[in-house]
Amino acid sequence: MRTQQISFGIIVASIAIDQAEQPIMPEPSFYKALCLTGKKHGIDVYVFDAAGLPPHTNELHGCRWEDDRFIRQPVPLPDIVYDRCFFIDAAQQLACRIMLGRLAAIKPYQQLNGRLPSKLDVYESLKEDGALARHLPHTHSFQTAEQLLALAKRQALGIILKPSSGMQGRGILHVTRNPLEGTLHVKGRSRQNRSFTLAFSSDDAFKHWLSRFVHHAPYLIQPYLELSGEDRKPFDVRALIQKGQKSDWLVSGVAVRSGIAGSLTSNLHGGGVAHPAAQLLSAKFGKAESERLLEQIHTISKQTAEQLESKFGRLAELGLDYGIDRSGHIWLLEANAKPGRSSFQRNGDQEAERLSIERPLLYARTLTRRLSPSFVANETANGRLLHASPNNLLRPFNVQEVHR
Repeated sequence: MRTQQISFGIIVASIAIDQAEQPIMPEPSFYKALCLTGKKHGIDVYVFDAAGLPPHTNELHGCRWEDDRFIRQPVPLPDIVYDRCFFIDAAQQLACRIMLGRLAAIKPYQQLNGRLPSKLDVYESLKEDGALARHLPHTHSFQTAEQLLALAKRQALGIILKPSSGMQGRGILHVTRNPLEGTLHVKGRSRQNRSFTLAFSSDDAFKHWLSRFVHHAPYLIQPYLELSGEDRKPFDVRALIQKGQKSDWLVSGVAVRSGIAGSLTSNLHGGGVAHPAAQLLSAKFGKAESERLLEQIHTISKQTAEQLESKFGRLAELGLDYGIDRSGHIWLLEANAKPGRSSFQRNGDQEAERLSIERPLLYARTLTRRLSPSFVANETANGRLLHASPNNLLRPFNVQEVHR
């Protein structure tokens, strides 16, 4: 029986057109790789946005990679939608939601990657698993400056205040109190991702500044973990876990990102550098301990994916960020439903980079094959019709940071 070609649509928040009438979009190298790999597997891959389905028409326009460039052209309605939307405002989000609602009414489809709720909800769900709970930093929802100061007083190394919907380490703070002088010291990154340090001689001055900095945005409080080596460079471990062709969870790659000495974060956008995981961990902990740590990270990653999927519905991939303290204890810091891939490109891990691109496509084919032998594209993976509504189609993935 001839395999019917799958239409794999990547939705992004916006596609602009430059003066040469060339499409401008986020993550172009990633989408190019998906397009080229899709051709090898008989999958038609294209990129589209809310403007791709104008009002009063059922014709979708998207961008395919052809003749060494992206070309905007009419495309078939998608069987699979891969959400890579990173919104800059509510208007973009609403436009995408309305468009996807119209799209589903014309032809039901499946969304490849599921969604996660708030960071706090993710933390609470993972904490229910005893094996995972020991790897989670205690997390509180930020309510008041008084609450923050009380928690900071109980932590010898201070506390971390981070946005509930942060990206790339922006807006993160490390707050400590000098026990002798009583002054408060703040090290952080602005929303423009610039490092800064401040000192406050009084609690009132700190509270006034914090109110303006937070500005009603949701934040989380965690104890500060010493996640840097003797070189004072902070580092974390990014594990990418994805559904494979058999719908099982597989770790596609692990990379270590190290930041600038004395910096608060190791994000690549903040000046961090990606390294092969085994190489850097061996240098810090020795070869035997490095192998133990990586094996444990694989185990925790699979347990995390299974737990989150059992709580929040089917997922396709997760970027999981870990910290390792000086005693060798592993801490799960972030769960990211829209993970980036550039760590593997930057550290030269070609196999991880290949798998990170190929597995979403192979999983998409598996999803469609489950529907029926003849590939009926309007049913869900378990055989039920997809009842798509605008409220269910797209919501901000406000749980994760995006580390490219």
